[in-house]
Amino acid sequence: MPTIKYDEFTTDKLVLTTPIENAKIPGMTKFQLLSVPMYDSDGKEEMPTVQGPWMKLFNYGLPSKNDKDGKPRLGNNGQPMTDMERGKLKIPFNLEDDDSKKFHEMLTTLDKHCEETKEEIWGDKKKASAYKYQPLVRQAAVDPDADDDAPGRPDYATMKFDFDFKSREIKTKVFVNDNGKREEMKTPTMDDVQKYIRYKCEFRPLFTICKLYATKSADTDGKRKYGLGLKLKYIEVRPMTASVVDTENGFLDSDDETDTKVRKDLVETTTKKVTEKVVEKVVEKSEPVEEDTKPKSRNKKASTKI
Repeated sequence: MPTIKYDEFTTDKLVLTTPIENAKIPGMTKFQLLSVPMYDSDGKEEMPTVQGPWMKLFNYGLPSKNDKDGKPRLGNNGQPMTDMERGKLKIPFNLEDDDSKKFHEMLTTLDKHCEETKEEIWGDKKKASAYKYQPLVRQAAVDPDADDDAPGRPDYATMKFDFDFKSREIKTKVFVNDNGKREEMKTPTMDDVQKYIRYKCEFRPLFTICKLYATKSADTDGKRKYGLGLKLKYIEVRPMTASVVDTENGFLDSDDETDTKVRKDLVETTTKKVTEKVVEKVVEKSEPVEEDTKPKSRNKKASTKI
């Protein structure tokens, strides 16, 4: 299916059906019922593939392999987490950024649609009443130990990496865009993926709305859960000064993105102004220039945020 931009996606074209057992691969529905969402594209229904905007990973991110004490993080079985357990990207929303805000609105509109069509999905009111919707956009849990004036953590959505169901190999493709050149990286493991998807990196996801799921057992509140799953098919990461050019990798390139030259000119202008102020200060005061008045390097390597 052709890629849909996040700001062009509409729930009017989304088709949701009742989750059921998978007769061909029973293991896929061992714990939850499934159905595949479809999107009407020129009269043809296909699984929707959506491209998100460029965003900054200023919070959350990928689960680290080890905890803060250097010990392996454990999975549900008490063993070190596998790549499949670590294979999820927790995306923060910056509501001060127009693109991030629009993407947030797209997903919250999708959440609202799934709740409003609950009875249509399940076929009748009685069955629908047994289920509670799990939203894509979620709020961080409140930290009871945080200071009263501590800033809250942003809303987020989670996308899972694509794995081969049998071999467990990573199928999600990672691209690095450096000065307009998009190149696919070799990322056979999540350790390799984390070399590129790092704290404060710029990225944009291309994902599918791959499933409508429903749990088979009730939660502590007596309700069964249902919700949508997002699968990360491609992710593109770039340095701060990179631009995007047309390729045949599935990404759309008409994002009204900031041109590389504009970014470069902005940096040069800012650096020139700072340097002029430093020179004026030296002439007027005849004193050595303080270290913190010099333009700071923009090449400081960011560390991975846990």
